[in-house]
Amino acid sequence: MDAIGDYFDSIVQLPELLTWKGWHLNDRPNGTIFISREIIAIMNNKPKFLPDPASCARGFALSISFWLIVSVLLPNAYYYSYGFSRRYWYSIRNSDFEAVMTFAWLSQIWLFAFYHWGVTKLAEWVEIRRYNRQPEALSAWQHGREGIIAFLTLPAAILMGIPAIAIFMLPVRSSGGALIAVILGTAIASAYLYYFRFGTLLKIILKPLGVFAVNLLKTAEILLVPVITGTPFLLLTLATAEMVPKQLLPLTTFLLVVCVFLSGIVGYAALQYWSAHLVNWAATRWPAESPGYSLLQERKAWKHNKTATGQSFVRHGISWHLAANDATNLIYINAISLILAYISFLLFGDSSKWTQTQAEILGLVALLAWMAPWYFWGWRSEVEIATGKPEGKKKRSPNSNSPPPNPVEQELNQLKAASGINRMKPVRRAARPTPETAEWYVFRSGEAKGPYTKLQLWEIQEITARTKVRQGQAEWVRAGEIPELVPYLTQK
Repeated sequence: MDAIGDYFDSIVQLPELLTWKGWHLNDRPNGTIFISREIIAIMNNKPKFLPDPASCARGFALSISFWLIVSVLLPNAYYYSYGFSRRYWYSIRNSDFEAVMTFAWLSQIWLFAFYHWGVTKLAEWVEIRRYNRQPEALSAWQHGREGIIAFLTLPAAILMGIPAIAIFMLPVRSSGGALIAVILGTAIASAYLYYFRFGTLLKIILKPLGVFAVNLLKTAEILLVPVITGTPFLLLTLATAEMVPKQLLPLTTFLLVVCVFLSGIVGYAALQYWSAHLVNWAATRWPAESPGYSLLQERKAWKHNKTATGQSFVRHGISWHLAANDATNLIYINAISLILAYISFLLFGDSSKWTQTQAEILGLVALLAWMAPWYFWGWRSEVEIATGKPEGKKKRSPNSNSPPPNPVEQELNQLKAASGINRMKPVRRAARPTPETAEWYVFRSGEAKGPYTKLQLWEIQEITARTKVRQGQAEWVRAGEIPELVPYLTQK
């Protein structure tokens, strides 16, 4: 241990120059990363087209851990299934191969979470030994996030590494050499994917799919709630159908539709009301560093969620307004479905003669048409109702260069007018405020950005209560802990 301590005593701190973004060790501003002078020189002199050492380390770790698991489990799978028969050792059954590959792929989530935890603990040990202070602890999600990134990166790395694998396979004459060629090819591709932040790119690509899934679930909710709440009325109608004269059938049908529609509104209101309680409960127990925390806090701050805790279901007007919004979307969806049904009948004729392709196209069009009202109108209306309309504020013209009137002299003139004095003192303009100095820095994406003024923190960076900022060379703190920045916080 003394030798290790002497080594770490000889290495230098590299503040805000090296960003080891791959392991997220510098996600905290007071975090410290140590690196020897030799490694610094190598990194500064390396060609720009080569990935950094952190990306290479992650790429090789991903490739080695995956292919070693495959090489160990695949022969054992054949052994336990077929014994020592030689003909099975040189044959690949799809079921065994897929099972081993899937297990090795899923194992990367836990392995890379463990790797990230181990490297973090090593960096914390170095920081404690060097500066005798305890660094900020990382949550379990930040370790698991590294495993998820590795899990998503591996298939793309294998696909993109095929050319490199083929080149390394040329001189191979044994199974061990083939394994090394596969590991090297996949490791190179993985290193470049990490270097170009493939995880962030994948998140941007998959984000529209998440929006599509959310809108699809909301549309399914709008359609299913009336079905569930209206089922008792439908059963009652069927049970009493023989007792009602046929002349009253139109009236019975009308009453059934009205009952289903009204019960659907009650179901929407109940769903909105109790979902507010569920969101408030989850917001108080959700870990601060886990994904979705800021979204839950934002929803908890909505007027709908704040008022739900102090009002009963019947008296909670916002839930009923949201239910009316959902009922309006239900009317739109049914109207669109009737129009699409009429158009499809004109285009394709008898439904019994439709081909499978025509039915699939029509189903996709109907799905998108059902989701369109909610996406373009329903969601915006729901947010406006749930958050509450902001109070309007009078803004001065941006082209006005004159300072605002002095409020004290305005009040004196009003008192003189009330007492009958006609001579008014001209209202002087208040002195123009001194321009604010840009001295605030924001910690984003592993680096300090700035300087900004307080207004620029709000307009450009859109800081929230959890954003880490500092004034000048002060310590990094969260913006919500600085009283003078509270008016400039953005609710996201």
